[in-house]
Amino acid sequence: MLVLFILASLAYGAAIFAYALDPPAGEAHANAMHRETRAAILLAIAAALHVACIGAQCVAGEHPFGSVFLATSFGALIAVVGALVVGRIRRAGTLGAIVAPVGLLGLSIGVMFGATGVHDPLPAPTGALAKAHIGLATAGLGGFTIAAGIAALYLTMDRRLRLKRWKPQPGGLSLTGLERLHYHAVMLVAPVLTLTIVTGVLWTVKSGGVAAIGGRWIEVLMAAAAWLCSAAILVMRATLGVRGRKSALLTLAAFACTLLVLVWYGVRA
Repeated sequence: MLVLFILASLAYGAAIFAYALDPPAGEAHANAMHRETRAAILLAIAAALHVACIGAQCVAGEHPFGSVFLATSFGALIAVVGALVVGRIRRAGTLGAIVAPVGLLGLSIGVMFGATGVHDPLPAPTGALAKAHIGLATAGLGGFTIAAGIAALYLTMDRRLRLKRWKPQPGGLSLTGLERLHYHAVMLVAPVLTLTIVTGVLWTVKSGGVAAIGGRWIEVLMAAAAWLCSAAILVMRATLGVRGRKSALLTLAAFACTLLVLVWYGVRA
């Protein structure tokens, strides 16, 4: 497993380096697409090695749902694979530049801390409700990472456009198309986040009664804030037509709240 971890880390590092290379002045669009394709191939290799690393951990008895750290690694992998798919289908290849460091960080956390878990005041996640909650939380983490990556990409492109430092490339994704992609990503993540909160509350109440929620007020508060931000994006767009920078900033705020939940779990561990 250590060899797979090293190879995956090197592949992630190579992908990050490939995405970070400054394009030559006046580079043709075709050459730029080739550079992004090479970087995406390196990221796909890193994702495949990440899968192999998680598989080796499973063989060693460390299931992806066995701890918050293993689930974080799995969620980061979902984000990387999702970004590759979205980048391929919607011509948003630079999204890989945002999720590649996330994949490397998630892989490192999963390998470093392994099955170290947080079971107090909740029991080990052996029941169907607990597994459903952790599975939904893992999927939500991956989805929110993609949505936040798209939001960050939108804000970057919008700022460069305002400063007249960027113009759409032929065949590339426009700013309007990127905003629409961001909205669709939030639409997919919001129901997952809702089910995550519901199953988490039910698991807590079932394990320790209603009083147990008071001992987890930080997680509940941060999860509720993330849900409110994602719901606000959908509601304000439907009722007030709010979109663009405000929606992107709300997505980043929701993602930050989600990360705070993970950090709190890690601190308790």
